[in-house]
Amino acid sequence: AVSAVCVTGLIVRDTAHDFSGLGQSIILLLIQLGGLGIMTFATAAIGLLGRRMSIRHERLASELLYERNRAALFGSLRRTFLLTFGFELAAAPILAVVFTRFGDGGLEASWRGLFTAVSAFCNAGFAIQTDSLIPYQTSAVVLHVTGLLIIAGGLSPFVIAAIPRLVRGHRADLRTRVILSTTAVLLAGAFLIVLGLEWSASLRGMSLADRLSNAWFQCLTPRTAGFNSVDMVTLRPATLTFFMILMFIGGSPGGTAGGIKTTTFFVLAMAIAGIMSGRTEIQVFGRRIPHSTLYRAAAIATLGVLSVAGAVIAIQVTQKIPADKAVFEVVSAVGTVGLSTGGTALLDGVGKVIIMLCMFLGRIGPLTAFLFLADRETTTPWKAPEEELELG
Repeated sequence: AVSAVCVTGLIVRDTAHDFSGLGQSIILLLIQLGGLGIMTFATAAIGLLGRRMSIRHERLASELLYERNRAALFGSLRRTFLLTFGFELAAAPILAVVFTRFGDGGLEASWRGLFTAVSAFCNAGFAIQTDSLIPYQTSAVVLHVTGLLIIAGGLSPFVIAAIPRLVRGHRADLRTRVILSTTAVLLAGAFLIVLGLEWSASLRGMSLADRLSNAWFQCLTPRTAGFNSVDMVTLRPATLTFFMILMFIGGSPGGTAGGIKTTTFFVLAMAIAGIMSGRTEIQVFGRRIPHSTLYRAAAIATLGVLSVAGAVIAIQVTQKIPADKAVFEVVSAVGTVGLSTGGTALLDGVGKVIIMLCMFLGRIGPLTAFLFLADRETTTPWKAPEEELELG
């Protein structure tokens, strides 16, 4: 239940065989609730009841939906629901048709198609086949449709709605440009790295088309999706380490993905590039990013690292599990990814509680915690004297 609500995908029971149709339906409902977000549903309920939100609730909902204009909050909410259900309902029948060609009956294929579509768009990684998408590694349609859902779910509805305007030549705001450019760079770079590392390993024996399709899919899924089209055991150690980096970064703000988010990664990368070139300010796309944003990005990344380190230590103290599996399991849980190298099956009751806490923490996110704990920014009428501090 925690894994489904936190749209992670780590499991201790086989979803395909250990759960009845009702159990799978409940899991799917929890995935949808977790993907859209509890705050989103609360905002929707208030709107449907015709009640006015408190200022605090309005601010939190605006931050969650990444809508700067609070007057357009319910419009953003409507757009979120339309895009979510639109992508899922459009992809489900396409996947169902392919699944019938792999031997499923009509009803079974339809259920598998719907479950896979919702799980992919919500970046949950749950599958109702024991080997995730490995049975369909030769189906480009399954891999690319699922991959498209993963990408769309990892972007915010605001960004998805802005893409048609960009195609027509309209100017996008800084947030949209940063998210799209960072996502494109991460996907392209990850594809080349995975293809190079796994060409003669997990991709060996496949045709050229299948190698390209599976390399592309495997570069998508660590960004908090959790599906896999190749056996995780066959991946090179270097690939698993690279996956952990992708899992830690995650998707984009306002989407269904976890991680520290692409915008946080972008701000930190630009700050490093600026320091190396002697600049004291971050300037991108003709805009200057304030220092407060850099401080928040540094805090989010630092909290993420500390959370992973603390959870790994807790796992190592309480569990008899190899260090590499412990680290991968924790990063996967904190990033709400769901990929596993076999560590989940080795956890006892205490270990499962630790991983559940990691999933919950990863879903709530440091930024959301800041929103709940800090009602307003504190300012002082005076400034202390400035003095340099040596670093490094």
